[in-house]
Order: sequence, then structure tokens, then C-alpha cells
Amino acid sequence: MKLLCSYLIDDGVYNIYLLITVLLPCLIYQGVMKIKAKSNMKKMPAKYYVGVYAFLVYLWAVFKVTGIGLLADIIRPGIRGGVNLRPFADLGTGFWLNIVMFLPLGIVTPCIWKKCESARYTVMLGFAVSLLIECSQILNGRATDIDDLIANTSGACLGYVIWFITRKIAGKNCGEKCKMAERKWEPAIYVALAFLGTFFLYDPYAI
Repeated sequence: MKLLCSYLIDDGVYNIYLLITVLLPCLIYQGVMKIKAKSNMKKMPAKYYVGVYAFLVYLWAVFKVTGIGLLADIIRPGIRGGVNLRPFADLGTGFWLNIVMFLPLGIVTPCIWKKCESARYTVMLGFAVSLLIECSQILNGRATDIDDLIANTSGACLGYVIWFITRKIAGKNCGEKCKMAERKWEPAIYVALAFLGTFFLYDPYAI
């Protein structure tokens, strides 16, 4: 029982640590943009921030599950991950779980940002996030796999289809008030900041 409690506490500490490294650079960015919005007399709705933080928590979960490569992995000698460039080499459970994992990206992105409602943008964002993760995994013991890239991108595409159908059924004006009309590249900016914050600041070996 004590061992279980100790494990849960340690896991909670690592989770909070990782979440802080994801959020910190994004909070700094938000602070800068909030000051700029005040000078331009523009006010962002509270629902917009709820959506953004949901997006960031989602990125935290993805980074945790996938185990992205870190600066700490470069400094710390260890086993480097393998590389698979043969498509559809393994269509096991992991392939389908990767599709499910990226479904929220395809749903949430067009829900929050009005200028990101195109299928091309959402799918390309899913591809970019997956590519970033797969490339970083060369630094640690996880495998860089083209099947993961295919599955993740497919998941983002399927998520967009779910959002598109839901929007058609619910009506085009559903949820429009909580969207941000501008900042087309903001999702990509948040992804980059969250990744860089994790890459440079998160060091699980130091605890």
C-alpha cells in the first residue's frame, strides 16, 4: 500500500511538473497578447480562454503519452530510439489508439479558432504535431515510426470530419461567440511554445 501511494505521489509530481513546462511559455505569450489586445481596445471572451486551456491540457496529455524527446535525453547518455520508414508495417492496437489520440485535435482546433475551420489547416496541424513528436523521439528510447505519423494525421482528419458533421447538424452559428476571429497561426504557436517549454524545461531525471 505504501509503495502504491509513493508511486501515485511521484507520478502526480511528474505530471504537474510536465504541465507547468507546457503552460509556462504559453502563459507568457498570452500575457504579451493580452497587453497588445488592450492597446488595440480588443477584448477576448472568457470562453476563448477555456478553449485554449483545454487545447493546452490536451497537448500535455499527448506529450505525456507519447514521451517526446527532451534536451535531458541528449545530455543523458542512453539508448536511442529506432526508425521505421516502411508504411503500414504494424497495424496493431497501437495504430488505432494513435488515431483515437489525435481525434480531439481535429475537433478542438476549428471549435476555438474561426480562421482554422479549413480541413487543410487542421490536417496539416495534426501532421506537424505528429512529425514534431516522431522526430524528437529519435533522442530517447522510443521508436520513430511512419505508421504513427499516418495514424496521428488520420486521427486529426477524422476529428475534423466529426466537427464538420456536428456543425452542419447544430448550425453554423453554434459556438461562434467563443471563437477567436483572428490569429490563424495561434494553434501552431501554442504547439511550438508547449513543445519548446517541455523540451528545454522538463527533466524527469533530475527529480
